Amino acid sequence: MRGSFIVIFVFVLISGFAQDIDSVFLNKKSEIFLLKNDDDKVNALIKAGDEFIDQDGIKAEYFYNEASLLIEDKNSSNQARILHQKGRIYRARGDYSSALDAFLESEMIYKNNNDVERIAAVMVDIGIQYRYLRKPEKAISIFNKTIEFAKRNNDSANMGRSHNMLGGVYRVLRKYDSSFYFYNKAQSIFRYSKDSIKLNEVQSNMAMLYGRQKRYDKALEIHLGTLEFFKKLQNVNNVVTGYSNISFEYRMLGDYNNALKYADSSLQLAKENGLKRDVTNAYRSKSRIYKDLKNYQEAFKNHTFYKRYSDSNLIVKKEKEIRDIELRNQLEKEKQELQIVSEKKEIRANLYATLSIVILCFSIITALLIRRNYKERSQRIEDSLEKETLKKEILTQKIKASETELKNLIADNSMRLEFITRLTQQIKEDKDSAEDRNVKNYANRLLLKLQQQIVTENKLSLLQDKITEVNKNFDQNISNKFPNLTKTEREICSLLRLNLSIKEIASIRNSSTDSVKAVRYRIRKKMEVPKSQELEKYIQTL
Repeated sequence: MRGSFIVIFVFVLISGFAQDIDSVFLNKKSEIFLLKNDDDKVNALIKAGDEFIDQDGIKAEYFYNEASLLIEDKNSSNQARILHQKGRIYRARGDYSSALDAFLESEMIYKNNNDVERIAAVMVDIGIQYRYLRKPEKAISIFNKTIEFAKRNNDSANMGRSHNMLGGVYRVLRKYDSSFYFYNKAQSIFRYSKDSIKLNEVQSNMAMLYGRQKRYDKALEIHLGTLEFFKKLQNVNNVVTGYSNISFEYRMLGDYNNALKYADSSLQLAKENGLKRDVTNAYRSKSRIYKDLKNYQEAFKNHTFYKRYSDSNLIVKKEKEIRDIELRNQLEKEKQELQIVSEKKEIRANLYATLSIVILCFSIITALLIRRNYKERSQRIEDSLEKETLKKEILTQKIKASETELKNLIADNSMRLEFITRLTQQIKEDKDSAEDRNVKNYANRLLLKLQQQIVTENKLSLLQDKITEVNKNFDQNISNKFPNLTKTEREICSLLRLNLSIKEIASIRNSSTDSVKAVRYRIRKKMEVPKSQELEKYIQTL
């Protein structure tokens, strides 16, 4: 009675999967059929195949085959993608020679197109294929190469896949410490990239490792959790594997009823989807469970089915076929390499001929250019001499204009001195006649200020000869040394060179002391005079 219930349960589950998948499949076909452009159809067909590959390999292969018929360039990235995915389908069916052939051909096209990310992806699948062909050393070598390749190209996804697969190889080899190490590395990578599907796959693999260490309760807990995750995604391949793993753990715990239930679930779903390798595993699991139950008749019956589906003899028979595929792939690579070398030689010969012509033309052009440049250089020298003469004349005129401006300033100063002297005399006379003490005090203060101004003006009136003497050629020298100085800044430099105060310079230029201070600051900055050095002393050294 319990056995009937299990069969009904599995049938209902499979029917639910099948109805949903069939409905989506028909809708996809209708949508793609309506597309007019072949390129759009190819892309849509490949996308549809990718969506079905984990649910129904037969339907996925239909879409890939339809896309392949529309592709004209059989060395395109799309063709390589189709071969890659079909290799995965062949592997799930247990057709390992066809799978390896598809993977190797896909890898060659990816490399020719320099499709870096997909090169790494197909390398992982080739490594998995050698693992299934029971060649662990070759699989380990390929996974390690893939990790190095993925590192160089910042490809975390395929780096994580390679670590996960290495964990599986070392688990089969019973090197459990190494297996845990690579599984943990894979988990870290997929947690960081937030890839929940790959993370659950790694956790399922780690659970199998716990089972090999006889930690069955822990393994069962993880398997039940990952099974629910993959059921929600309708990921058939991982659901089938999950049923098989749970059956094993229940068997090890002595719960044979549950062990049989999950083995039957795995078997029915694997048969429905043509997963030959999983069908084989399911029959072997059932045979062992019945043997533990001492039901030798059922054990023998399931063992017979296991032998019928088993790849153990098939792998030996196909060794030559696999070697032929590898040899054909190697010959194709060498043929391509020879073709590349031949093309390079032809290109090199053409390049040498072209270079010879170019060098001859270049020599003729160079001779003509040298002759023309000689004439142009002679003309430029003549033009330069004329420009220098013109510059000197302009500079002389500027100096004369500066001297005229300075003379005008001195003349203005003399007039101010005369006016201040007369004003002082007038204030003295008015003060003497005034009777109010406040007026007299104010007049005294005013006279004191005027006297100070007279001293300054007298001092400035003596500047003409001194400026002419001291600043001879100074303006020209300072212009050459500091070409970014303005005319006003050069004039202030001339006055600072005479060690005049800011107030005196302001009086000469009839401007405010703040204005002179601002100009003085700009001069210091342009001349790059440090704050620790007096600007006047620096200017006097020029």
